[in-house]
Amino acid sequence: MSRSVNKIILVGHVGRDPEMRETRNGTKVANFSLATNHRVPDDGDGFREKTDWHRVTVWSRLAQFAEEYIEKGDRVYLEGRLEYDTYDRDGVTIPTAEVHAREVVLLSPPNDSAEPVAEDSAEPAAL
Repeated sequence: MSRSVNKIILVGHVGRDPEMRETRNGTKVANFSLATNHRVPDDGDGFREKTDWHRVTVWSRLAQFAEEYIEKGDRVYLEGRLEYDTYDRDGVTIPTAEVHAREVVLLSPPNDSAEPVAEDSAEPAAL
């Protein structure tokens, strides 16, 4: 039997401070954007930098960590899975992709004396 894997690893800079919320049952959830860069050929013989933006969601203890330690501009390493969805806007279906992180490591020096942390989190089954 063949087994499938949905795993993404990103290293980038946080684009905005995490936005916090809680589910109806009190589980903390944080959302933030992450920018990654890579080089692509330009119209001439050179290359240019291209930035890709990723929507990131973290749950429970990782959400608490994000709220306390992660802020715009920080460099982070994260591992998780991609989750795809769609939503309708004015009758048009828009596809989305979001990273549900299970591990986050703060690579920037912390603002206080806290240690960079890598921590697994358990996602709730439903919101």
